Amino acid sequence: MDKQQNAPVLTPMFLGNRLNPTWQHWFQRLKMRDDDVRKKPNKTYTTSQALTTWNLGKTVLFSIGTSDATCTLPSVATKDLWSWITIVRIGTGTLSIVANDSDKIERRGAKIDCAEPNRIAANVTLQLVTETQWAIIGATGIWRVSPY
Repeated sequence: MDKQQNAPVLTPMFLGNRLNPTWQHWFQRLKMRDDDVRKKPNKTYTTSQALTTWNLGKTVLFSIGTSDATCTLPSVATKDLWSWITIVRIGTGTLSIVANDSDKIERRGAKIDCAEPNRIAANVTLQLVTETQWAIIGATGIWRVSPY
């Protein structure tokens, strides 16, 4: 459930001495604030990886140590508009994020990278704003957008 749903107030809560299945289903699907606050990364990679649209709306961790790695963004379509992805780099190696197809990241190019040696956990959140354009909507660390 993406959004909190209203309680089924027109349905009786109990059927005899048992909880109505409609209410039971509603209680089980309640979204808690902690569900968003303590969300673990969806995937952890230690080497280069091409992402898929299954990674959209999730956090992806690249635990690369001192090695360099490349993260290739998924090939996207109109149905994916306004999707986001957060990519976290743990380590001191360079993480390059490359757009797929002829897509661009920001207005300059198809690649961003973080090579900041003194930041252990750099991250960037990208959002697809057109079929071919990713926008940086938040980041920590120094991310260079190509061409430099």
